[in-house]
Amino acid sequence: MGWLQHIKKTWLDYHWSVFGLFGVFAIGLGCVGFEKYFLSIGQTYTYWDLLYRSIQLFVMEGGAVHGMVPWELQLARFLAPLTAAYIAVSALALVFRDQFNLIRIRFLKGHVVICGLGRKGMLLAQKYRQQQKQVVIIELDEINEMLAQCRNIGCIVLIGNAADPDLLKKAMCHKASYLFTLSGNDGVNAKIAVHARELVKHRRDRVLSCIVHVVEPQLCNLLKEQEFLWGSQQALRLEFFNIYDSGARIWLKKHPPFRFDDSPEPKRPHLILVGAGKMGESLLVQLAQKWRLLNSGTEKFPVTVIDKKAMEIQELFGLLYPLLEEICELNYLQMDVGSPEFQRGGFLFDQQKKCLASIIYVCLDNDTRALFTAMSMFKHVRNEKIKIVVRTTREAGISSLLTGSSNQGQTTLVSFALLDQACQTDIIFGGSHETIARAIHEEYVSNRLKSGESPESNPSITDWKNLPEHLKESNRQQADHISEKLSSIQCGIAPLSDWGEQLIRFSDDEALQMARMEHKRWCLERSAKGWKLGKKNARKKTTHLLVPWEQLSEKDKKHNVDMARKMPVFMAKAGLKIFRLNKAKNAIE
Repeated sequence: MGWLQHIKKTWLDYHWSVFGLFGVFAIGLGCVGFEKYFLSIGQTYTYWDLLYRSIQLFVMEGGAVHGMVPWELQLARFLAPLTAAYIAVSALALVFRDQFNLIRIRFLKGHVVICGLGRKGMLLAQKYRQQQKQVVIIELDEINEMLAQCRNIGCIVLIGNAADPDLLKKAMCHKASYLFTLSGNDGVNAKIAVHARELVKHRRDRVLSCIVHVVEPQLCNLLKEQEFLWGSQQALRLEFFNIYDSGARIWLKKHPPFRFDDSPEPKRPHLILVGAGKMGESLLVQLAQKWRLLNSGTEKFPVTVIDKKAMEIQELFGLLYPLLEEICELNYLQMDVGSPEFQRGGFLFDQQKKCLASIIYVCLDNDTRALFTAMSMFKHVRNEKIKIVVRTTREAGISSLLTGSSNQGQTTLVSFALLDQACQTDIIFGGSHETIARAIHEEYVSNRLKSGESPESNPSITDWKNLPEHLKESNRQQADHISEKLSSIQCGIAPLSDWGEQLIRFSDDEALQMARMEHKRWCLERSAKGWKLGKKNARKKTTHLLVPWEQLSEKDKKHNVDMARKMPVFMAKAGLKIFRLNKAKNAIE
């Protein structure tokens, strides 16, 4: 379908020009045709007469003649009114576009609603339209230059405040599959999510995934607990998304300062981080977490942080992330990247003129300034075997000049386009629910393989990316239900701030209680989807497990209990921990 979309886009971009040329061509043919006709009947004429009669053809007048009609005039008599008709219909479509869209929206189901048309919203709209999904855009700024692009690719646009519940209802949010709140204001995004929850509270046929963009990385981390508190309402699944947090995960995967496996490093890495804003902060925190897991606190990871507010950042990081000082050997340098001190590059070398850095991350908000900074350092270390990674907004522009190529033993200079990398649907949906759902599936596959099953006998034993969507959704619903299970045993959820913290262990009674609850939830889910009791057959929707807990085999009971015991591990993978409410209460008292 790619070539069809390309043709459609090209046509939308140039159709007015094409029909303008058709109009000029029709007038030219008309003039030639009328001239031949007047000469054939001996009638005198002026060139103004020819032009006037040719223009009349657009309203289907002046073309009625007797006798032989020259082929030029014959063609003009059809081409001119057809051109006029197309332009008239297109103009009417533009005038009544919003009214047509309101009618169109009423028939949508399972579509995507995007609130806020910034660069993130535009990228998501393009990606969903490439997947042939219907997209509704809600945008407050009616002169937003990206609105025309969205309409051209087939999106429906509603102008207004997305925090207005009536407008959300008009966008058929209660029938959508996905809702993205991408306003630059965290409060507005939260208000949209609250209104959406009210709209879908009576929905039973499907879950609305509400992805809320949170500008502040720390706030996004603190709000993760709310994802599961809202998860008890089955009609809405809440996911918080921070572009810097997501971008940092991809960045570290593509350009790691050290290996994230057990392979030995040739030397202890040394990171130089230029710019400790939101992107730099997310990179540093995630790096510290990974280094702690690899080294168990035996060796510190050296990091030099360069920022014009370095001392203020040092104090802030000490308050927000007290473990950083235990994991990283932090050296804060307060200097502006445009200062002579920075341009001399003395911080890159030790007293013996040996390069200190093994990798350099440049995380400045301004693309031009970031590239200038990277190039300034590059001239000092061009003969060293290190990599300089520059954070840019998009792949287009001046950042596209960086190819990432270098000779053997020399510095590599590459760019990391934050929006292009982080605004991928699979990345945005990599939040807490999705992470836990994947962990649950991986554990299920591991257990089934150990018990002697195979992909041939059980199609569910496969990688997550190959798992059918209905089974993925089943795992997500199991993750949604975690807060209810934990509440039943007096436990709660909080961000995992201490990365070396000992995970909670459940008693036998607690694991059994949660296993029973999960089996009951699973039976209700399967029954709602039309499954019946019988021999296991996915095609016929029959399973032998659709029975009360007491009638399960000991093997199946054990599987459910084992999965309940692994819950703290699943939560830790999403950056969350489970704690006992009674202990927290006693600590307060």
